Amino acid sequence: MSEAEKLTLETDPLSRKFQSSALAQEDLAVSAGQLPDPKISLGALNLPTDTFNTDQEAMTQFQVGITQQIPNFDVLDAKTEIATALSRVDRANEEARKLLSLKAVRLSWLDAIYWKKALLILEDYKDLVEDDIRSVQAIYSSGRISAQRVIAAELASSLLDDRSLGAIKNLDIAKANLSKWTGENIAARTLPEHTPVFAKPFKEDDFLRAVKNHPTLKVFNQKEAVWERKVKLAEADYGPKFGVGASYGYRQDTPMGETRSDLVSLKFSMSLPFFTGPRQDRKLSARKHQAAAARLRAEEQLRELTRQYHIETAAYERTQQRLLNFDEQVLKRAKDNVSAAITAYQYEASDFDALVRARVSELEAQLKRLRLEIDSSKSLVRLQYLQGETL
Repeated sequence: MSEAEKLTLETDPLSRKFQSSALAQEDLAVSAGQLPDPKISLGALNLPTDTFNTDQEAMTQFQVGITQQIPNFDVLDAKTEIATALSRVDRANEEARKLLSLKAVRLSWLDAIYWKKALLILEDYKDLVEDDIRSVQAIYSSGRISAQRVIAAELASSLLDDRSLGAIKNLDIAKANLSKWTGENIAARTLPEHTPVFAKPFKEDDFLRAVKNHPTLKVFNQKEAVWERKVKLAEADYGPKFGVGASYGYRQDTPMGETRSDLVSLKFSMSLPFFTGPRQDRKLSARKHQAAAARLRAEEQLRELTRQYHIETAAYERTQQRLLNFDEQVLKRAKDNVSAAITAYQYEASDFDALVRARVSELEAQLKRLRLEIDSSKSLVRLQYLQGETL
């Protein structure tokens, strides 16, 4: 399982997608805090339309200028903080995806282990039934039973074969699901026969402390932080925006050869946010509502994680009780039932059908016990996910 987990964390495309997106937002955070590029302008001003001679009129000039817009620095800071917060959202998404991937690969692994171990149980019972068939055939050869009982015994064997084929099919499906997460075809790999051991769940007080750092909760908390930064940006939008510029105008000499002085121009501009009601006020109100919605979504996620914790904890505890019952009573009685059926059959106190039913009951008990073992491990896997296991 450790190798499957390692492959999953290394190759999951969606985790790497969030990582790349986070790096992109970090670059955008630097870009968003910069002043806009200055603008240069070139022009010919006040050309006379009758001759288009550049030395005819005193107002005619060739001009080169440069302007620089200076936005509200609070706006630049807010844009930088928004991009940084979006980067944190992607980092939290990456962590949440890795945690989800670990849960999924472990659950797929446990499914594969179940079907492998179920197949081994079926093969063991197939051997026992084959022994029973040979016994029935020997009795039939002595003329003590009818052919119908031999056919019934062979039918029981064929049904076991069919269940084994179904287990093989489900094992192949489980391996295919596992390959989806590891990014590697593991159909030819041999799975171990033991069930992995997982950590026991936290007590409720410890869980409530740990869950506050759960990656999925971090995602919503960071989204709330994004909207809070957008509130700050909307508030900064009330401030004026400034612009400065300078230009140099070159004038040619007069037709008589007299020198004309060149001209220098300086300018300053400022926006006047007088009518804020339809735009700034509405925008700020919208951002505040969106921040509140994100905060409520984080609270709902905390409640959902807590609900799932209580469900999985109850499921784990009840499954442990059932496992104890199977180990102390059910399996023992199923085995005793088979022993009694064998003895009764040997002394002709019952027929072969009773022995088959006893065998099947023991088989079903073994498979149910295995399913409970796997379900218990699955509950622990889900609880580790809910507790926000450290990656």
